[in-house]
Amino acid sequence: MHNLYANVWNETLKIALKKKTWFFMAMTLLIPIGAALLFANVQSGLGISAVSSGDFPIVMLGLFTGIFLPLFIFMGAADQFSGELGDRTLKILLTRPISRFKVFVSKQISLSLSIAVYLFLGMLGSVGSALFLSGRVSVYSIGDWLLAYGSAFVPLAALSIAAVFIAQFFSSGSSALTVSVLLYIGVKVSSFFFPQVSTYSPTAYLDWHMLWIGTPMASNQVGAVFMFLVACSILFFTAGYYLFDKKEL
Repeated sequence: MHNLYANVWNETLKIALKKKTWFFMAMTLLIPIGAALLFANVQSGLGISAVSSGDFPIVMLGLFTGIFLPLFIFMGAADQFSGELGDRTLKILLTRPISRFKVFVSKQISLSLSIAVYLFLGMLGSVGSALFLSGRVSVYSIGDWLLAYGSAFVPLAALSIAAVFIAQFFSSGSSALTVSVLLYIGVKVSSFFFPQVSTYSPTAYLDWHMLWIGTPMASNQVGAVFMFLVACSILFFTAGYYLFDKKEL
């Protein structure tokens, strides 16, 4: 078990030391500031208050889960698997006294930890930026923020497992990233034409956090979505590991 923890630490460090990681971290903090200033200027000019300080962090979470974090997830999965396969560093890793299963799990865990960090940074940036907007922040608003950002981790983690599965089909990080992004866009666009079919994809539930805030939770609906995401995660994880284990390096 020790080598699993050690490899999780190593994989997390590899992600943390990438320039693109720092770029995403900076953007996670800067985007809410820019958006808040834009909303504040537009609303003061028009004399309306469409987005209040209490609503702003939830609005930003929709942006993070819909566009920003999926892109980071696709990049992370492509780098950790397809990218390392292409530059031969994955072969070197597997010469160490650690099983392929532990390598696969440690990479998946490190990607999930990165998602959690980005959600935390996104919440900090959004909450701080909300000070630029008008409106009163109540204790209930703070509770909604914590609940929304915490629950958003579940569908994003499921998406990361699906992205890792897709990455197993490629030996180039750029190819895996391109296909993942195109598939994501395709599923999102198809949801406008075939909404019933799109509900069978984890991408349909990236706004799952909205079920947890505002109105009383529909426990049956929340439970059904949670079980669906868990089932998708298990299927994609199993299939992804099977492909990874059979991969010739």
